[in-house]
Amino acid sequence: MKKTWKLALLAATLAASALAGAQEIKARFGTSLPDSHPQTLGARKFAELVGTKTAGRIKVAVYSAGQLGSDLQMQAALQGGTQEFTAPSTATLAGLVKEFGVIGLPFSFANEKEADAVLDGPFGKKLLARLPERGLVGLAFWENGFRNVTNSKRPIVHAEDIAGLKIRTMQNNLYIDMFGGLGANAVPMSVTELFTALESRAVDAQENPYTVVHAQKFYDVQKYLSTTGHAYDALALIVSKKFWDKLSASDQKAVQDAALEATAYERQTSRELNARLRKELTQLGMQINDVSPQERSRMRDKLQPVITKYTAGAGEETAREFFTAIDQARKP
Repeated sequence: MKKTWKLALLAATLAASALAGAQEIKARFGTSLPDSHPQTLGARKFAELVGTKTAGRIKVAVYSAGQLGSDLQMQAALQGGTQEFTAPSTATLAGLVKEFGVIGLPFSFANEKEADAVLDGPFGKKLLARLPERGLVGLAFWENGFRNVTNSKRPIVHAEDIAGLKIRTMQNNLYIDMFGGLGANAVPMSVTELFTALESRAVDAQENPYTVVHAQKFYDVQKYLSTTGHAYDALALIVSKKFWDKLSASDQKAVQDAALEATAYERQTSRELNARLRKELTQLGMQINDVSPQERSRMRDKLQPVITKYTAGAGEETAREFFTAIDQARKP
């Protein structure tokens, strides 16, 4: 009898161990930027939080600096179910869901507070709700920051100084047309290819927040940084719908909660770094000049046909809701 009891206990223990092993879930989170960038720092924080909230059952491994491919390649991998998480620019997502294009419209947001209010509010939630039909689930909006132009030719003091530059842009039609509208020759390419293109002078210029300029060491191949602040770049923390649908309701909640906590961390990290890195980039040899509000206004005037085109492209209703949300965010 005693032997039978011991055998039953052993069987139950083995069964429990097998069940626990079967419940372990592994996932991959790919980023396009290096370990020092807030995108990857946020991904690692998210992975840590998911592990904590699921008692280690869901293990998220982070692959930085384009190890799993470009943003476009990773988005496709999520749709196909061969990768689980990534956090691309919303400008890249606009190729899948046109409505995301309004976020990057030139000179729309005045500051990060406005962006948070719009993207965390009903407008942002409505955008994320469009992703499941494309095989993706949106968990939150992260931040890359306000984009500035760097180049190896000259300071950009006036709007006309952009004309003639060969400038790398994201693989996004809005950004291509934006710089075309300012007289530049826009060259779309992945950020993972950009340093070599700048070093070889295949392109003269690029546009990114301070955090990307520093993390990618563009200061080694670019002399001038001009604070154009021409667009706010948001990232979207997304997950493969095929993966998401396999999770239990409790695991989905744990992942969503981790995403919200990681969002606060990622944004704070981004803003602290952007505030600090201007001085560091100067110390590393970059010549930084501030573009006046008057010249930014002139740039926006030059880009009005582009703004009109992409406002229509995203849909008049979406654009109206977007600008209404910004106006509400500006109310005291």
